[in-house]
Amino acid sequence: MPETLDVLAAADLCVDLVLRGDVRPRFGQAEQLVEGYALELGGSACLFASQFAKLGGRAGVAGFLGADLFGRFARERLAECGVEVSRVRARTGLQTGLGLALAAPDDRAILTCLGSIDAAEPEDLDPAWLGACRHWHIASYFLLRKLRPHWPAWLRRAREAGVTVSLDPNFDPDERWAGVRELLPLVDVFLPNATEARAIAGVGDLREAGRRLAARGPLTVIKCGAEGVLAFDGTRAFERVAEPAPRIADAIGAGDCFDAGFLRAWQAGLELGACLAWGQRCAAASLAEPGGVRGQLACMADAFRVGSGRMKEASV
Repeated sequence: MPETLDVLAAADLCVDLVLRGDVRPRFGQAEQLVEGYALELGGSACLFASQFAKLGGRAGVAGFLGADLFGRFARERLAECGVEVSRVRARTGLQTGLGLALAAPDDRAILTCLGSIDAAEPEDLDPAWLGACRHWHIASYFLLRKLRPHWPAWLRRAREAGVTVSLDPNFDPDERWAGVRELLPLVDVFLPNATEARAIAGVGDLREAGRRLAARGPLTVIKCGAEGVLAFDGTRAFERVAEPAPRIADAIGAGDCFDAGFLRAWQAGLELGACLAWGQRCAAASLAEPGGVRGQLACMADAFRVGSGRMKEASV
């Protein structure tokens, strides 16, 4: 185990079974054909950590897997990607989480069996972990239901320990979006997509949503897919257009890979434009292959010693 990790996350541990095809499922025993499938590592925190590790960072995840075939697959895949897994435990009688995704080129439908995704309890978070990392990342906030009430106290403890914090909320299956705004004063970097930003801020205008979220404290980076990215730092707003992706297999994990590229550059002290550029580069690489891991960008750690990105400041 590395003495100090660059980033550690409570993981929504699961696997993804991704079906590819432009079909809409129908009941009535209707059998439809798809183009292909892929079984791959899933979970936003796991995809994030895998991409972060491939960029030369030291990343770890903590949580539970089922003592089953999918659990062994997920653990082995994480280790293959360079993620530190000593804090991942197998639990008998627990099913490893499963995401069943039907992916079209520009969208996807997802059915999720929580299983191990939501297995961690507040008492499973070891305070010693905050002494073993520089940064704590929260992904799948709404799926880690048992941990939600515990995050305020945990993040205050992280701040006292000098550990920075990022939060990617992901989608709320209940569409209530509760609890995130209250966490933001304890977060350094907030990484929603456009839909999540509007819903959490409670306003339809995306720039106004960004201003409201950033006013609560964090650097707010809003992922807008093919339209680019917006960043709100205090009273300033920035935007960076997206570079066209050469090929799109599916969009699974693109947002998590963006988070990893952005935070890897941010930790290295690069200026904001370069951080956004690294995030977009990682997201675009992910799009080229099915699932969230196969297309991930790999590079040497010294790539983060220099860098810049084309960015313009927008009116606020």
